[in-house]
Amino acid sequence: MGYLAAMGIELILSLIICFIFMVVGLFLGHIILFDSIVLGIIAGVCCGQFLTLHPALCLVAGLAVFAGMLFLQKTGFGFWIIGVLLSAVWAFIFAFFAYAFAGEDMIWFYVVMGLAFIGMLFLHIRARD
Repeated sequence: MGYLAAMGIELILSLIICFIFMVVGLFLGHIILFDSIVLGIIAGVCCGQFLTLHPALCLVAGLAVFAGMLFLQKTGFGFWIIGVLLSAVWAFIFAFFAYAFAGEDMIWFYVVMGLAFIGMLFLHIRARD
């Protein structure tokens, strides 16, 4: 019985690790798709929390945001606006974590924010190609 429980735990941990690697791979390889998925989920959740709409309508709103983001990222003008803005958002998120983990040191905040912005912009340009 203990062997069966251990194998179940091993299976669950393996699935969790695979999911984490899938998300990281999607983030690094297809940042445009990842951004669209994240913004669609955020739009659907905010629609349900702040507008108190029916969950089916929130799903439709999330899918519309997802499709709209993918469409805008395909245009040249929309790509640069959304790519730069989302690169700045991701850079701020990474810089905030660096700030929190480095003992509230603003130098780490600015260095990580600058490097992350350049890296995220590179990922957006690479994903566009």
